[in-house]
Amino acid sequence: MTTIDIAGSRVGRVGFGTMQLTGPRALGEPSDPGEMRRVLRTAVESGVRLIDTSGYYGPGVANRLVAEALRPYATDLLIATKIGAVRTPDGGFVAAVEPAALRAAVHDNLRTLRVERLQLVHVRNMPDAPIPYEETVGVVADLRAEGLIDSIGVSNVSVELLDQARGITEIASVENEFHLGDTSGRAVLDHATELGIPFLAFRPLGNGGVLAPDSRVAKAAATAGVAPAALALAWALEQSPGLAVIPGTSSRAHLRDNLAADAVVLDGRVRAELAGE
Repeated sequence: MTTIDIAGSRVGRVGFGTMQLTGPRALGEPSDPGEMRRVLRTAVESGVRLIDTSGYYGPGVANRLVAEALRPYATDLLIATKIGAVRTPDGGFVAAVEPAALRAAVHDNLRTLRVERLQLVHVRNMPDAPIPYEETVGVVADLRAEGLIDSIGVSNVSVELLDQARGITEIASVENEFHLGDTSGRAVLDHATELGIPFLAFRPLGNGGVLAPDSRVAKAAATAGVAPAALALAWALEQSPGLAVIPGTSSRAHLRDNLAADAVVLDGRVRAELAGE
């Protein structure tokens, strides 16, 4: 598996996101918690060393499943979490960036993941935040100074917000949406690559939207003889050597397709099909 350095850890470029391990719309318990734990164990047994999670998945459910499935954690496993938002009953997100809310989120992640320090915390930018983003990052930097966090990343940011955060503290990683169906984050990806900051692509399959049976991905995958998910993720990995993908799934079969991306090599004909040429 090709690897990348993130927050002092050498991990494979195909990670695992935990949101889909929870109930519908990342709210509540999954129908089969035991199977979700098996999916997590299979991911790690297959070489995954980057787990992306959050206390607001469930809420609390994804972190609990991670702890139940993977503790004691392997010394080379990097668990990244996110703070700065809470879920609404309809499955949406609202900002939770006041200092007390951020402190509570950090302690909640510590408790549910059952660790003494968080390895990597992504500070999510929320459009409805009542305070400037740099102030939010500053609060999280203070929490790191207290010894609760090892490294700080940013999430859902623009180039401007990334640079604002860099002016406050060292930024270990950027976590933004990026996939074949939405490349609006290209400027942030390019900027992070130039700076040598790893870029974690969340929703790298567009919540499955890029894999529709009549999609260009499905057609190109048939040409290449690989699973559509593997091809879509391989395309993303090709966009920058500093990019990792964190697809989520509740299926061990889909997990195998995702992990196969690391071995897929795109040729000119397949690239042209993916580009719609």
